[in-house]
Amino acid sequence: MNIFKKLFSRKNHFPDSGLPAGRHGQVIEYAFTVGGTDYYQHTDEMNMPYRRALKALTFYKELDMKCDRLYLDSHIRAMETLFAGKKIGFEEMTKMKRLNDQLKERVQWVLVDDHVYKVASVRFFDRTENPNDYDYKYNEKKIAHWKAHEPARDFFFREPILKLVPFLRSAPIDLESYSTMVEELTQGHLDYIWEILSQQPRTA
Repeated sequence: MNIFKKLFSRKNHFPDSGLPAGRHGQVIEYAFTVGGTDYYQHTDEMNMPYRRALKALTFYKELDMKCDRLYLDSHIRAMETLFAGKKIGFEEMTKMKRLNDQLKERVQWVLVDDHVYKVASVRFFDRTENPNDYDYKYNEKKIAHWKAHEPARDFFFREPILKLVPFLRSAPIDLESYSTMVEELTQGHLDYIWEILSQQPRTA
């Protein structure tokens, strides 16, 4: 960060947020720039406004589980569809085994890109956002902006991101190849779940 960016970052860029700049360090400070847009962060993440912090907790859980709420809900519904039949035979048991194997495989993955992006979208915000809260729709667009302007490796290995998700620094993977593989596997897992959900339960 050059001297002009440092000087610029000392300002309180969100005077309407109710968060003062403070005498010994800013409550909100500059973090990085992607695609011509500057992003900021709360200086002390432990003092992040509670409404924004609650979203961060949700996304950290997803990062840890390698599954978001949509995937887990869909998995449960697929299992319930198989259990709903009057008879559970070899075919149903085989499908249940595959669903369980998919879930087991996911929790053993190192990371899922989208979960890192979600965590980062809470921690870092631009000047048009309310730093006290989190807008899901807007942040979908923000994540899309990040993806469009930087490869995952370049974005994830920015110093602010490494501080946010420290294990990325020592992750023993080729991030680009791994990300592609995880994306393909995720789509395959979801396709199988949708296939089961599209079927009517057996009645005999």
